[in-house]
Amino acid sequence: MVGDFRIGDWLVTPSLNQISRNGTSARVEPKAMRVLVYLAEHPGVVSKDQLISAVWPDVFVSDDVLPGCISALRKTLCDHARRPKIIETIHKSGYRLLVRVEPMNGNGVPHTETANSSAPSRPRNLTVRLAVAFGVLAIAVLLIAALVWSPSRQRYDSVAVLPFADAASDSDTQYLSDGIAEQVINDLSQLSTLRVMAWTTVSRYRQPQIDVRAAGRELGVNAVLTGRLSRDGDYVVLQTELVDVNRGSQLWGTRYERNISQVPGLQQQLSQDIASNLRVRLTGSEQEKIQRRYNANPAAYELYLKGRFFWDKRTKQGLDQAIEYFQQAIHADPNYALAYAGLADSYALLDDWGETAPRDSFPKARAAAQKAIALDDSLAEAHVSLAIVREAYDWDWAAAEQEFKRAIELNPNYATAHQWYGLYLAGLGRFSEAEAEVRRAQKLDPLSPIVNMALPEVFTWEGRYDEAIAEYKKIIALDPSFPGSYGNLANLYERKHMYSEALDTMQPYLSLKGATNSAAEMRRIYSTSGYTAVIRKELEKDLQDRKQGKYRSPVGIAASYSALGDERQAFQWLERGYEERTSSMQYLAVDAEFDSIRSSPKYQYWLGVLGLPTSVNVPQLAHH
Repeated sequence: MVGDFRIGDWLVTPSLNQISRNGTSARVEPKAMRVLVYLAEHPGVVSKDQLISAVWPDVFVSDDVLPGCISALRKTLCDHARRPKIIETIHKSGYRLLVRVEPMNGNGVPHTETANSSAPSRPRNLTVRLAVAFGVLAIAVLLIAALVWSPSRQRYDSVAVLPFADAASDSDTQYLSDGIAEQVINDLSQLSTLRVMAWTTVSRYRQPQIDVRAAGRELGVNAVLTGRLSRDGDYVVLQTELVDVNRGSQLWGTRYERNISQVPGLQQQLSQDIASNLRVRLTGSEQEKIQRRYNANPAAYELYLKGRFFWDKRTKQGLDQAIEYFQQAIHADPNYALAYAGLADSYALLDDWGETAPRDSFPKARAAAQKAIALDDSLAEAHVSLAIVREAYDWDWAAAEQEFKRAIELNPNYATAHQWYGLYLAGLGRFSEAEAEVRRAQKLDPLSPIVNMALPEVFTWEGRYDEAIAEYKKIIALDPSFPGSYGNLANLYERKHMYSEALDTMQPYLSLKGATNSAAEMRRIYSTSGYTAVIRKELEKDLQDRKQGKYRSPVGIAASYSALGDERQAFQWLERGYEERTSSMQYLAVDAEFDSIRSSPKYQYWLGVLGLPTSVNVPQLAHH
């Protein structure tokens, strides 16, 4: 509707963004006027999606923008939302005009009046009228089809941000290119309508000449972002390209040129540009999250990226370096919430990956996570770290679940949250819920061996050994360099009394851990003295390591004594595990390594002390 029109008593002049009545007039914002014109041109209920696509065709808008325009129009038209006379809100559908729309001619007179004052014309031939009607219908169908199939109109519900190529192939700046990409993934993963592949999965796609469409199909996404980063002193250039996986066409691409001090803003802008060009609709809170996270000192931000780079290595040395960088970032900016979250993540992993006593790691993880949450309660990472402390150290199951749920609410695409929540549920014997969570994590991060291990761990605790073995074999095929899958698979073979297979699997595990000679010695002991002698040898080594100041889990030592039939020593070491607040105490209700003593009143006592279920339906294998 190009010209003026009347709705009820109001005269609307779109060219001036003006609405008038009885000699008084008011101007409205251009977007609000476009909303009114679109409603006038489309009788009946108009959906919110239709309005947003028509008025804001090339940008993403928060959910409060359209209602804001409707509110401004109602105010100008003296209308009311609860008792509408002009614009009615249709719940969960859209809006419609309640009054008749009358187009005006050039003299300010409604076209209907002009038509009535003119001499009646001869009736048109019915055939001509039908032809015109079918012609209009055909054009409408073609326009709708073009609208639906046009790439610029399509909304994308999944994306993979591949590692940015480093133009200089400089390992010293890889932390920057990786860090920006990983943080963009973290930003986008908070959007509830977008599935974003996790960093540990996409980080495997580092080839210099990668087939983007093939990568996208492998990852199961409909859009892929690639980038190329170069740095010259304090100057950073990032060239990006967003590709439609199905068509192979470029959806968008641009070149960012920034000083290193402006990199946090570059990351923020890139996240918003990707969401815009994927046509993702952000809620007000989601848009606020992306915009508010990067008010950090630029030096602190760069140190934070270095910390995450080393944290991703999942080694004791890497975690120690990550902690150092996160502490430096906090020193540079004491109010940088992300740095505290990174510090909490690092301390929380020291128990598993750093062979560190729980009392030397978990209290520090708790303090850092609580500080991060105090500075920014919207950080899902900090809530997960706090949940791990509540679960693995405090043994406060209700508080742990509350933190896990809060993290998933904040970031439903955070694979680590689903992974650890699933393991928590399995430890309480809630296996069906656990499997759903770890499968969700696996879907979000399908190429991460760490995330993939959660499913066979749940299967193992549930007594589904053959299924667990099959899953571990898949992980080994996925990443033969990951030692954890070999170690867990060897333990499974041991539980099934497949001792030769257990030793065969332990060989690559020990080789990857730098203990090749130990594998040969274990094989020799087994051939001469049987598998019981192998367990005894491992136990002796753990006890010797503890005497030398190396941390070894009391629960693992208790399990060895249990396998050897020494019930008294097994319970003494379980008590020591309680005193040291060993994290693996949380799995006593489902750990099959203690099947031989599970029915003992002493074992039931410890389950009660920990607040764990005293009876879980876990199939037991007959022991030799």
